[in-house]
Amino acid sequence: MLKALVWKEFRELMPLILLTIIAEFALVCTAMGMQLGLSSSERGEIPFIGTDLSAFIVTVPAIFVCAMALMQTWWESSRGTFLFLLHRPLPRSEIIAAKLLLGTVVCLIVTLLPTFVYALWAAAPGTHASPFDWSMTDSTWRQCLAIPVLYFGAFLSGMRPARWFVSRFFPLAASVAVFLLQISAPGGFVPLLVAFGLAVDAYFVWVIFDVAATRDFS
Repeated sequence: MLKALVWKEFRELMPLILLTIIAEFALVCTAMGMQLGLSSSERGEIPFIGTDLSAFIVTVPAIFVCAMALMQTWWESSRGTFLFLLHRPLPRSEIIAAKLLLGTVVCLIVTLLPTFVYALWAAAPGTHASPFDWSMTDSTWRQCLAIPVLYFGAFLSGMRPARWFVSRFFPLAASVAVFLLQISAPGGFVPLLVAFGLAVDAYFVWVIFDVAATRDFS
């Protein structure tokens, strides 16, 4: 039953996942000075130092994880299928855990994979005329690992029973503030920010399970 639930979630998210991967593939190719992998040109930017990463490292994954979380919660609830799911012979906590686990894994894959591909290209000899060291990727990995807080914030917003948009989406707004703090703070605060981000993630997950246990989805 749990396997069927995970497959159902993945199947419903597949169009959004594919669209995001295609968009990121196009942007990664552009960052490499290529046009969808068919031709190349010298962009003149240093990998991981120029501005060519901002679109597919921050914007595209951020939009994707928020849309994915709302599809798993708000869209499911609006269709009336949440009630059907919660009447399956599984504890409610396991159903929510399956959704969160799949969403987190997909979130990390979609976020980290294009960064890793771009880093491999940047590290390969002869691909560009700029110097490269793996330490140049540190801030980018930090941005990638900050993305999940947006997913948990959007998931909680979709789960909450609030009727007003302002109150319903307060967790998402809070997660955006935490995300911006994590990606914009000076590098010397990295350990503190990582701990803070993980604490916020854990708090969101705890509240999600609490809302799932107490909310009436009928």
